[in-house]
Amino acid sequence: MEIGIWLPVYGGWLRSHDAPTGPDVASCLAIAQQAEALGFDFLYASENLLNCIHGPRESVADAWTILAAIAAVTNKVGLCGAVKPGFRSPFLVARMLDTLSRISERRLGMNIVCGWWQEEFELSGVEWLDHDGRYDRAAAFLRSLHGLFNPPAEAGGVEEAPSYGLDPAALPEVWIAGHSDRAIRMAAEWGDCVFLNGMGDEALKRHIDNVRQEANRWGREVLVAVNAYVIATDTTEQARQRWKSVVARRNPETIAFFREVIGASGAAAWASLSEDQMVDSNAGFELGLIGSFDDIRQRIPTLEALGVNRIVCQFDDPMRDAGPFMKHVIRPLRTARPLEVAVK
Repeated sequence: MEIGIWLPVYGGWLRSHDAPTGPDVASCLAIAQQAEALGFDFLYASENLLNCIHGPRESVADAWTILAAIAAVTNKVGLCGAVKPGFRSPFLVARMLDTLSRISERRLGMNIVCGWWQEEFELSGVEWLDHDGRYDRAAAFLRSLHGLFNPPAEAGGVEEAPSYGLDPAALPEVWIAGHSDRAIRMAAEWGDCVFLNGMGDEALKRHIDNVRQEANRWGREVLVAVNAYVIATDTTEQARQRWKSVVARRNPETIAFFREVIGASGAAAWASLSEDQMVDSNAGFELGLIGSFDDIRQRIPTLEALGVNRIVCQFDDPMRDAGPFMKHVIRPLRTARPLEVAVK
């Protein structure tokens, strides 16, 4: 199981009255360096030009600018950023990835997100398409990107196609975000990893089974990453009380705004979320990482048994919460794993 941190490029993760509502670049860099020192496997930065947590009046940090800065001050922690096809051309993204790979000296991840906020597309001069149209555009983007890094030989094999100076090793690990049938099919054909929102175990198992069955038809294997909002404390009651406090501070106006925006997009993943579930940006509460350190140590192997390979963690305050989570949950699990293998 790989454990990552979702960088707070929007400010705080919660649609609540007291959440910080803008990005803190210095904090993102500090979180990245701390995450590497603690032993987290990767960092994830989402690409949004409008603030999808707190609304369009608030600022948001550019994912790839942040990742470039992080690449220069870290050595080994994995780096994954989101890309919305249409906002950046395949050739521009190829050049970005090639450059960032040289800065970071490690393989990158790239998460394909088809988008759901029409205003963001219109402000960017990008054509707003329906759900299937956005996935068609993403598939064309991925075909072009692969062709740039691995150009086919010219007809007859006499002359190789130009490489444009792109290093084939800079072709990233491809993540595909989404729950729809189109997202699952795209992940099976093109993705190395599918990225799902938090959800209950039954729904999670169904999605994992679907994507792996679909990938089998292509002779491929796909990893599964899931979003989680983590509240880990000494006791179960402390964690439950903190969660109840979070939900009680929810901002109904912000939630109502985003419910309308998301509903108009046709995005399926958020259609049935309750008011409490909408407090977090990606249904992170639903994965069940709210409880005592012991509770969560027991929960993670259950998720692994369901087929989860990666957890992308959101925290109230990463600088405060990531260290105890690593110390009391992840390190004990990693220490115990060799013993379990030996017993088998």
